[in-house]
Amino acid sequence: MTTEEAKRMIDEIVKEAVKPLKEQQGPKFIEQLQKEGNKMETKEDKSLQVARIVRALAASKGDPERAAAYAKKNFGDDEIVKALSVGTLNAGGYIVPEEYSAEIIELLRPQSVVRRMGAVTIPMATGTLNIPKLAGGGSASYIGENTDIGVTQPTFGTVQLTWKKLAAIVPISNDLLRFSSPAADSIVRDDLVMAMALREDAAFIRDDGVGNVPKGLRSWAPDSNIIPATTGTTTLATVTTDLGKLILALKKANVRFIRPGWLMSPRTEMFLLTLRDGNGNFAFRPEMLTGRLFSYPYAVTTQIPENLGVGENESEIYLVDFADAIIGESTQLIIDASTEASYYQDDALHSAFSLDQTLIRVIAEHDFAMRHEESVAVLTGVTWSA
Repeated sequence: MTTEEAKRMIDEIVKEAVKPLKEQQGPKFIEQLQKEGNKMETKEDKSLQVARIVRALAASKGDPERAAAYAKKNFGDDEIVKALSVGTLNAGGYIVPEEYSAEIIELLRPQSVVRRMGAVTIPMATGTLNIPKLAGGGSASYIGENTDIGVTQPTFGTVQLTWKKLAAIVPISNDLLRFSSPAADSIVRDDLVMAMALREDAAFIRDDGVGNVPKGLRSWAPDSNIIPATTGTTTLATVTTDLGKLILALKKANVRFIRPGWLMSPRTEMFLLTLRDGNGNFAFRPEMLTGRLFSYPYAVTTQIPENLGVGENESEIYLVDFADAIIGESTQLIIDASTEASYYQDDALHSAFSLDQTLIRVIAEHDFAMRHEESVAVLTGVTWSA
């Protein structure tokens, strides 16, 4: 039997085996399976398409037309070519189409602790957005017979969000740009998202809102909710009392506790994980291994300093109802690329040209606010395990 004859025989066997399945499920069954498979593949590869847009722009020094040609040649991805053609170029760089900008924002969620803990994101089509907030509640009273009921109503205020420009610079090795593989795409994507997430968290947690930076949680918290940690010897009793003070501060302010959560530094987390009671049992570890403390979820970030205070050994702990935290987000993202620019890292100036790198500059515009300031409480002067 020749090779061709064997092939025809195998085809006939497969055809006969599949025939009953086709008849049972209908003539479009196989076609439907293929469509579903394509959908799953598209969903998995969606985030990598953002990285390929960045790589194509980097390889073409920010020129969308050249980037589209590069993408078609190296990736063979018609969707990316179309996206690069739809986007526009302005004085600040290439404006990424809204669909792909939204993809990067979605990728930020698991990386940024403020987003991950449940802050509400609101699209901002223009540079300013006014959001109503409840400044004071109505009042009620007991009345006698035939007595008019007093008219009361809650008082409202307004929180104004104004775009603040976040610029992140990501150095990419030109050797990496030459590789056409999902692994290279993943590195570019992850570096881009991480650079934005770290600076975002630093702003949303501790920036003072003066000038061109957002006003973070530390500055939104009212003075009554800035609580100093107990001084002297640190014990399980003092730690428990201090954490309880934050919970009490929110409850006394009638905070709704819809999405409450803790934010702390790595040093603080490790101290709480290893703290033992008088019998040698871990005090908080069993619950913290489930991601919770006092039944509320917690997140850890290096953007909460551990070198505060006179002795440069203090940190902070935050308790926030993130349902009252608002992120106003621009629907566009601007990307630019340069092989000649320089950047600062570790207090030193580095040349992209000398290092054979391409610098990717990503510009996002957003702002951060609390609808209810009392939904933030901060424990300061935390020297636990310092």
